[in-house]
Amino acid sequence: MEKQVKDSLNFILGAVTTAKTEAETAWTKINTEFQSLAAKGAQDQSEVSVNLRKYLQDGISQIDSLIGKVNTTVADAKQKVATATSKA
Repeated sequence: MEKQVKDSLNFILGAVTTAKTEAETAWTKINTEFQSLAAKGAQDQSEVSVNLRKYLQDGISQIDSLIGKVNTTVADAKQKVATATSKA
């Protein structure tokens, strides 16, 4: 019985180690492929690519602005709630 428990534990440890190694290998491969594709995309200066980059950057800027406004509104609301509860 003790041997079966040790074998089971060793199996689990082996499976976890293998899964970790496979995940690290997959992550490295994905990251390498991503970097390669990003470099190829950066070299593309076609009109479509330039326009797409512009629109994406504009969209990201608008989202950042909206997030800033939301954060300000939330901070103001928290302050008003804190003030109201401290008076109560």
